[in-house]
Amino acid sequence: MTQPPTTPARAPGWFTDPLDERLTRYWDGRRWTFHTADRPRAVQRAEAPKPPEAPPALRPDIAQAVSRVSGLLVGSMKEVNLLAGFLRPEERVLALTGAQGEGFGVLACTTQRLLFLFVGIVRKQVLEVDWNQAKAAVYNRSTKFLAVYTTRPTKRAVPAMAIRVNNVSDAHAIVNAAEAASAAPRLDVV
Repeated sequence: MTQPPTTPARAPGWFTDPLDERLTRYWDGRRWTFHTADRPRAVQRAEAPKPPEAPPALRPDIAQAVSRVSGLLVGSMKEVNLLAGFLRPEERVLALTGAQGEGFGVLACTTQRLLFLFVGIVRKQVLEVDWNQAKAAVYNRSTKFLAVYTTRPTKRAVPAMAIRVNNVSDAHAIVNAAEAASAAPRLDVV
């Protein structure tokens, strides 16, 4: 007498549903039950954290100006790294320093203008005075403000730009670079 082939016995448990691979179905040891559950997804390996991106390389003229700063650029390096994006194609940076307007930023003297850049979370401040418009630059030692005038500086004259520069030698470097770039400003120290 021949016996029917037997299927190997399987212990009860949760197995991949033979009708839907997205589910698991319970095998009671003799047959499939009506109990199903979503199939657990394979555990994905956590990716190794990416190293922080290095800041973009500075343009050579900006890097050279940074190396000559005698004061601190604390709080201004973000703006130094963004400075190239605010320059005109043929413009070169001659000198720069950390300065304060609506926030700590960078004051740059270029071949064409004086440019202050501050990029905050909420606001951005970009001030500029072209050298062909500037008549004088006045640095006040007591207030530490560098004021650039487009008219002759008098008691009633309003500066086109007034930025706080804490380091006197950096203020002098900015204005000396401006004098080299154009015949416009001369520095008065009050």
